[in-house]
Amino acid sequence: MTKFYSYHLVENSPWPLLGSMSCLVLTIAGVLYMKGFKYGLILLYIALVLLILTFIFWFRDIIREATYQGHHTYKVRRGLQLGMILFIVSEVFFFVAFFWAYFHSSLTPAIELGAIWPPKGIEILNPWNVPLLNTVLLLSSGVSLIWNKLFLIDYNNPFFLSMSLLPFSSSRILSTKRIGPHNIDVISILIGSLLGDATMEKDGNGSRFAFYQEKSHGEYLLWLHKTLFELGYCTSVIPSISSRVGVNDNIRYYYRFRTFTYSSFNWIYDAFYLNNSNNKRIKFVPSFIEEFLSPLALAVWIMDDGTKLKNKGIKFCTNSFTLQEVQFLANCLKNKYSFNTSIHKTGAINQYNIYITKESSLELAKIVKPYIHDTMLYKII
Repeated sequence: MTKFYSYHLVENSPWPLLGSMSCLVLTIAGVLYMKGFKYGLILLYIALVLLILTFIFWFRDIIREATYQGHHTYKVRRGLQLGMILFIVSEVFFFVAFFWAYFHSSLTPAIELGAIWPPKGIEILNPWNVPLLNTVLLLSSGVSLIWNKLFLIDYNNPFFLSMSLLPFSSSRILSTKRIGPHNIDVISILIGSLLGDATMEKDGNGSRFAFYQEKSHGEYLLWLHKTLFELGYCTSVIPSISSRVGVNDNIRYYYRFRTFTYSSFNWIYDAFYLNNSNNKRIKFVPSFIEEFLSPLALAVWIMDDGTKLKNKGIKFCTNSFTLQEVQFLANCLKNKYSFNTSIHKTGAINQYNIYITKESSLELAKIVKPYIHDTMLYKII
């Protein structure tokens, strides 16, 4: 079932159990090897290989969750960052306890220790040998991690909230470096929007989506922006109100924002945009649209271009598509959801709308309601 929240509930995984078992066997094998057990070294190698394989497959699954499956949203990344911060804080207090105990014992040695430090019979290590080497290794590993992380910073956000785990979710990444395929929720939102008011633009080697809504639908567009931002597809800058001169010199107010540019969006652009007789790129309904007409895509399409007719059904304003395309969309709705539809002229030349009958609109409303923004419920109820 398609989820529609920005948190990640992890699935069952064998790697924590396998990792803990490998560590246990590795420890036992190390002791047996040092005790001269005949097969201790072989057991040690087997446990080490299992542990390394666990790391490889576990990291592979995390990378897939963060990229191809799109689970590492903004809130998930923030949770991981806060978790790491809390881990570091706990380590700080852990070592504070050690140093506190050391200085307490060394500055005021107990009478039981002979009132001297270090106690008699204890041979101390030279701090300039092994301890210095360990310190250098520890600090250099931290420096190398920070150095690599600096290349992934999203400079649009504050420092701690900008350390992105998604290499394609920063505005400074080239479109050719942004990867795919994309999470089905993202594809549903984007394709549902393209059937409505959204457009696509070519920009260099990639493509991007542009979203536009009148002021009256501002809350819906801000929700759409927040959703795409949390999924890592646009900046955190909240769209502001703009204005333009409309029909009869009326001032119209609207919101607008764009996604990042992705080379992995080019297939959507090439499928939805074709050249007309005047060699101008126009929006077109692709042949594979039925495959992507998920409940979430239908919900976005309704919120963009749907209308509830009093005591009747639901109308899709498909004015920008040709009669053949409108018929094709109606057939897709019939094939996939068994909706009864009809096609009506709008009154303008070569413009048509799809009507979902009253009976089918009740089923449609039931399917899309979990994904409809509160301010758009009037379009289905």
